[in-house]
Amino acid sequence: MDNWKYQGPIFDAHTHIEELKNIDRMVRIEDQYGIAGQIGIVHSKDGFEYAKQRYSHRFIFAKYLSLNDIAHFNVDLVIDDINRTKDEGYSLTKTWFGPRWRDYIEDVPRDFRIDDSRLDPVFQALEDNKLPLLIHVADPDTYFRLHYKDASKYGTKEENLIQLENVLERHPKVKFQIPHFGAQPEIHRLSNLSRWLDCFPNVVIDTASSRWICRELSKDVIVARKFLLKYSRRILFGTDLSSNRDGLDYYDGRYRAQRVLWETEERDVPLPFEDDDTKDSGGTFINGLDLPSSVLDRIYWKNAMDLYGSLE
Repeated sequence: MDNWKYQGPIFDAHTHIEELKNIDRMVRIEDQYGIAGQIGIVHSKDGFEYAKQRYSHRFIFAKYLSLNDIAHFNVDLVIDDINRTKDEGYSLTKTWFGPRWRDYIEDVPRDFRIDDSRLDPVFQALEDNKLPLLIHVADPDTYFRLHYKDASKYGTKEENLIQLENVLERHPKVKFQIPHFGAQPEIHRLSNLSRWLDCFPNVVIDTASSRWICRELSKDVIVARKFLLKYSRRILFGTDLSSNRDGLDYYDGRYRAQRVLWETEERDVPLPFEDDDTKDSGGTFINGLDLPSSVLDRIYWKNAMDLYGSLE
């Protein structure tokens, strides 16, 4: 299956830049899989400075906004950070509100919500600076069954999604990239995701992560393929790969899984790495969607160029 249908360049719209020492290795491996450009979400100042100097032609950098400041409504500090973003060499911003964020931040107000009106000036600053926001809210349905059973702490998935929808509704001029298929690749959630894409033209979604996306979209090939065809201009290829992870197998498994999903009509292909969510219930298997070449071209490359090409 190495003779893939799509032979053009690939833009990975969701990768993580960490320690300096690992970045060259990441780029070398990615080159083998046709990655010609990518969003690098920055976790390390040294890694950022190195990648910016050595691979400026390849990366568009995303700056993490302070989760601690947002969680405590330190709005002025967040706005100051946003105002410095472009001068520091970043082209977009990132926030992470997977429900377990509450495990890492102390003294979070019990009633914190991302749609709290006190955060409106933050989104206004993003609009004023013409900065896209890559915003992670919610996680797989399986996580809510396995890890987030305390709804009083983590909320339900529906509650998490409603908060994000309220943000999208109130800030129509901010460009949002919502990773992980809008946190809604589960077949029963695609109708809601479809409604979002119809209502909010400022929203795009990415296909990270390979495990979650392959597991869920493979459950109903007809419904999933119909969705991909309809919204092919609103979807970016992404992997969620990190430069700190080691080994060719780590990269190969994630790239191979998605390419089987998007490009082939294979059935019941075992996910080429372990899925912790299904390892005790039979594992995860991929059923290919066999997308047309024109759609693959959009998802792998053209959509990212339309959205972010001018930011390089």
